[in-house]
Amino acid sequence: MTTSHPDQIGCYTVHGKTRFYSVKRTELDRAGVQMARTLRSFAFKPGAYVLTVSVVQEVVQFAPFEFALQLLGLYGTNADLSPFDAGRVESLARQFDPVAICGVGNEVLEGLKMMGHDAAAVFKGRTVWARPDAYDAVRAMPGVAARRVVLIGPALALECARGGLHIDGREWEVVVDNGELVISSRQHRIDPVSRLKTGFSGRLTDMPCACGSPDPHISLDGAI
Repeated sequence: MTTSHPDQIGCYTVHGKTRFYSVKRTELDRAGVQMARTLRSFAFKPGAYVLTVSVVQEVVQFAPFEFALQLLGLYGTNADLSPFDAGRVESLARQFDPVAICGVGNEVLEGLKMMGHDAAAVFKGRTVWARPDAYDAVRAMPGVAARRVVLIGPALALECARGGLHIDGREWEVVVDNGELVISSRQHRIDPVSRLKTGFSGRLTDMPCACGSPDPHISLDGAI
């Protein structure tokens, strides 16, 4: 971990090992601009609510997403990625009627079931970005626009409205080495990353995404 003075310290996990990662606020805001490009593909109306489900140590990955909401005139609200906070997810969905929920994992699905809530009813009519462990279940729910969100090291890959999974091409160089996605930081960071093996097998798609994004378009095969 860098000895510079960070504004935030988060974590990322690769190959089962968790590492601390330091960032400056300017780095998070830069990444938020890219997130805004992806979010624009959904044409959410300004003033709508979006619920983010995460944990504190994921600040590096999700703070840019929340900044992107502000750039687009959307309102953000939060819940913890925990079965014990699933009731808050249901309550916020009922009170604020968010157009989208980002970061749903299996912990949320288990918690909703434990508390007697039907996840399909909670998510119906919304865009739901689900983590890999919950994506198949969310995609099977009727009336839910399921999209993927994947933490790839310190970066956040977000699926656009047209189904392309994107990572910020200005912040990160993405290559494939023996089938594994490897990322390096492109711009100045207080904690630079060089050829970080992410623990995900996948490939880069040569075809441009239908959403018009110039960012790398990733096809994931799964965790290694």
